[in-house]
Amino acid sequence: MLRRIGPAAAIGIALLLTGCANKDTSTATASAPATSSSASSSSATPTPSAAAADTIPDHYDPARDPAADLKTALTLAASDGKKVLIDFGADWCPDCKVLDKLFQSKQTKPLLQRNYHLVAVDVGEFDRNLDFAAKYVKLETSGIPALVVLAPGGRVLVHTNDGSFANARTMNSHQVNAFLTRWASKS
Repeated sequence: MLRRIGPAAAIGIALLLTGCANKDTSTATASAPATSSSASSSSATPTPSAAAADTIPDHYDPARDPAADLKTALTLAASDGKKVLIDFGADWCPDCKVLDKLFQSKQTKPLLQRNYHLVAVDVGEFDRNLDFAAKYVKLETSGIPALVVLAPGGRVLVHTNDGSFANARTMNSHQVNAFLTRWASKS
């Protein structure tokens, strides 16, 4: 006897079968339109030294407000000239976990801290922070993790809509560092 599955269940099954990654591993593209953030934050802007440590998260936190985190990161970037790196992902995603470990590795963490303010955005099971994500990346084609690099003024320099980080478990620190180094020097 055949049973019908609802659309949400079918999508969930498809995600489980394919993992959290899109199989396209072509290079990242920089054709994203410029965006602006109109989010407001009720807290005072932290000092760069105190907030810099807070912008490198241990995980994707569903309780965090990505608009407020981005506002803080852009404020810091405006004062120190660093880029902002937005990392869209989820704790259940194996590739996101691998990328987080690479970000925390002794080969990558100093490069990341020297050149970027990191904002981790939890997309849940593609049911959280989707409006925020849609301003910067196309999760349908990028898979997760998906990265976006912003200039200190908030202009998108590159996004990984091509899924270039969606297979992060096949990457090493040299590949991640090459991406970070390339976009750290762009304006």
